[in-house]
Amino acid sequence: GGDGEVTEAKRRQAEWEQQIASLDQKEMELHQTQLRLIREQTATFIRDLGMLRQEIAGLKAHQNDIQQSLGMSHGQMAEGMNSVTDRFSVIETFVRDSAGKHDAHDRSLKALKDGHDALHASSATVPQRLEYLERLLGDSA
Repeated sequence: GGDGEVTEAKRRQAEWEQQIASLDQKEMELHQTQLRLIREQTATFIRDLGMLRQEIAGLKAHQNDIQQSLGMSHGQMAEGMNSVTDRFSVIETFVRDSAGKHDAHDRSLKALKDGHDALHASSATVPQRLEYLERLLGDSA
């Protein structure tokens, strides 16, 4: 009995040790697999990042080509926009001033016309003047 129990206990202990060793081995393999995946993902990320950098460089070069074909650098483009804005402001000011001058001219012209009409209304026509002169001189003429 006693030897059988000791042998059984040693057999169980040996099994557990074997299972622990097997688990240790599996854990090691799992860590190695995880490290391999991390390395692969890092390599993929670095490759994709390099491709993105190339695409960005290509886009920048294309943008520079377009700007050169338009004859303007980025600063000149901004200056051009400012220039257009400045020109528009000058045109707005000119139109506003012109409208004001037109209104003033219109008022002056109306005053001149009103004055002419009043003068014309107060002055006699040629037939009226002739008739006046004839009356003044009498029928002796």
